[in-house]
Amino acid sequence: MKKTVLVLIVLALFLAGCDYLAPLVAEHNIAIDPSVIGLWDEVPEGDKPPDPKDRMLILKYSETEYLVHYPTGKDQTYYRAYPIKVDGVSCVQVQTIGDSEGDIKDDRKYHVVTYSVSNGELEIKVLNTDLIDRDLRDTASIKQAFLKNRDNKNLFTNPGKFRRVKVKS
Repeated sequence: MKKTVLVLIVLALFLAGCDYLAPLVAEHNIAIDPSVIGLWDEVPEGDKPPDPKDRMLILKYSETEYLVHYPTGKDQTYYRAYPIKVDGVSCVQVQTIGDSEGDIKDDRKYHVVTYSVSNGELEIKVLNTDLIDRDLRDTASIKQAFLKNRDNKNLFTNPGKFRRVKVKS
């Protein structure tokens, strides 16, 4: 089941900071995907075991929003995320809310991601800043660049994978 949603979330994990000053889309009325709700371990490279500090917790905040906590170890950050659709392209708008120190001081608080869930793994890709310049300052400019590149196979890049944590009862 391939869906594009909630990426900012996981891709934000791989990025030091957020990319955009404004959201691609501010309105949100698309229902969340319950298949991504839960606790996820980042899938490490090679034979290394998962690091419990690199876990991502995705919670339902409302019918149309997620609350994402990643990583759960050092440098914890909290995100608000919501599914959006732009000219037929489904994705997830991610907004940094705060970190373990409190409010985020940086004005770059937004990411856009896509995701897919398959065989118990969540793969997240982020909006490619080589195609959609991170220096665009407003929603209209970001959306215009997005629409110009909507059919580019590299619109979303840098995949990160997570595996659902099996909770023991």
